[in-house]
Amino acid sequence: LEIVDSQIQLTPKTVYTTATSPKIALTEALEKLLAQSPAFDPTTTIPAQTRLLNLDISKNGVYVDLSQEFAQGGGSSSMIYRVAQVLYTASSIEPQTPVFLSIEGRPLNNDYPLGGEGLTLEYPMTRQLFDQEFLFLAE
Repeated sequence: LEIVDSQIQLTPKTVYTTATSPKIALTEALEKLLAQSPAFDPTTTIPAQTRLLNLDISKNGVYVDLSQEFAQGGGSSSMIYRVAQVLYTASSIEPQTPVFLSIEGRPLNNDYPLGGEGLTLEYPMTRQLFDQEFLFLAE
């Protein structure tokens, strides 16, 4: 994330890896993303101590399971941008790939929205659909 003219914008960052497979590369990239702390790094809205519990890649997309900390704190803009950061990182190898998010093994969906703001995610979630549905709300 970057602040431009008093507005938050998604901006890409290059992450270097020596990974030998897409799964390892995405795992490393997500772990680096989650290691940032909003207290020290204004380019993230992901709560400190959020951990990657599991990452799977299948023909249906990338499945990312995060720790409970991901769902804590922040308002609707914070929730939207933290989902965007994970979505864009998880789809960095193949930008059109669908991404499925879960917290402690529970899929984020209509039955289990994200955080107190109740951000409901529809699947398959892609960059294009997410941008259309959410990013204009966060501005």
